[in-house]
Amino acid sequence: MFKSFFKVFLTRKILNQSTKKIIKHNLRQWPSSKVNNKKSTILIDFYTIPETVLSFSYFANVLAKRNNSEIISFSDKPKIINSVLHKVYESFNTSGHIFPELNLEQESKVNSIFESIKSKIKTKDGLFNLEIMGLDVGVDIYETYLRTYLKPTVDLDDPKLIFIVKKAILLVIFWVEYFKKEKVAAVIVSHDMYIQYNIICKVAYSFDIPVYLPNLLGATYAKKPYSCYTYFREYRKEFNKLSETEKEQGVLLAKKQINKKMNGEVGVDMPYSTKTAFHKNYIKSRVLKESSNLKVLIASNCFYDNPHGYEKMLFNDYYEWLFFLGDISQKTNFDWYLKMHPDPMPGTVEDMEKILSNFPNIKFLSNETSHFQLIEEGIDVVLTTMGSVGHEYPLFGIPVVNAGYNPHIAYDFNIHPESIESYKQTLLKLDNLNLNINTDDIYEFYFMHYINLAKDDFILNSNDDLFNKLDVENRTSSKFYDYYLNQFSVEKHIDTLKKINNFIDSKETFFFKF
Repeated sequence: MFKSFFKVFLTRKILNQSTKKIIKHNLRQWPSSKVNNKKSTILIDFYTIPETVLSFSYFANVLAKRNNSEIISFSDKPKIINSVLHKVYESFNTSGHIFPELNLEQESKVNSIFESIKSKIKTKDGLFNLEIMGLDVGVDIYETYLRTYLKPTVDLDDPKLIFIVKKAILLVIFWVEYFKKEKVAAVIVSHDMYIQYNIICKVAYSFDIPVYLPNLLGATYAKKPYSCYTYFREYRKEFNKLSETEKEQGVLLAKKQINKKMNGEVGVDMPYSTKTAFHKNYIKSRVLKESSNLKVLIASNCFYDNPHGYEKMLFNDYYEWLFFLGDISQKTNFDWYLKMHPDPMPGTVEDMEKILSNFPNIKFLSNETSHFQLIEEGIDVVLTTMGSVGHEYPLFGIPVVNAGYNPHIAYDFNIHPESIESYKQTLLKLDNLNLNINTDDIYEFYFMHYINLAKDDFILNSNDDLFNKLDVENRTSSKFYDYYLNQFSVEKHIDTLKKINNFIDSKETFFFKF
């Protein structure tokens, strides 16, 4: 039952020249790492993004060699997979693929478990905190539903939600049985979120099996949920370990990068970004009401995009957060405004308009509105869950209040309420925050978060060079393979293998500069 499945339906896709080259390269590069006397298995996420696949190829082969393991890919999809991607995985020694599926007895168990928990999923809190076979998977079900169906919040009466709950039960049963009967040496995944990725992670944690999340810049060795971003709390401590020269140079570099951002340059230290709200294209008429009232800006997030990516935030989702703010807005005499990210996902505007129809005292601003215009017109306070406004607005002396764990958590140029009650009391007294903002702390944060954190030359010669030469579209296509092969050298390859082995030996959580 648990052996790899070779009888899969492969999509009929044609290999392009770039993919042919990486397959030939892998077939030359990885034969010496192939394990013959296999004693265990490395499970590897079947992921489509080429730069992630490259980092997988390194980690999978290092771990396979260290543990005498075969490499097996997995996915939660029906028995049909991308034939081109399948050939790429085979070229770096992946020897089979697993589709989680159950026998009749186990399928009956799915229904039995569902009947035992269905009373718990009649409320959002019940769903969010749901446990299946002792594993906390409610948050993964919740976020999978939002992401899959592009919903602003969970509809408890939606049959599609039941489908995801039952699929989660299936995955828990399958992977628990798999780990009981098969020797798994490690799990490699692209994400520790959503049921297709995070359930296998949580099962692995319960069996004390290491989980690795590698990428071009480094890797995380996870032993429990929410391992990937615990380092946010360490920024100040780690900065203080640097020499005075390193600190001074770091702050100067941070100022230089922030100036680029404030001058409207797109994608500064955030290469995934395609638009900026720091521009001088002002709306002709005044955006904010002329009044003596405190002016509050809600900087909203995309509803569907992983609300609990860093750690569980104060609310189940962004929808619940906005309704909470809407209720608070009716209890104050502040002027309230809401602005979305400059490049929202489809459907976000429509969902936002429906929400704000309940709260006419919150003015919905165009997502094209310049932050500079809002600052000049007198915004006093900004509310976010975990966004980059947390270091942007304080540069202008404007306080920011977060609604969950966030990258700025180590610093007090933001406010970080730790409970909903504390958050509520903060919101009711936004006109009396008395926050002392030290801009030096902002530059320190920026340096630690965007510049000093990652290994620029972990797998590539320079990740910065990649970002300069390929845009997001090309980095996520097979053109990335061309870039990689053009800068490949045997010396660099050996160096990367050494770094990965040293990282695994260290048992450290992060492969970063600190």
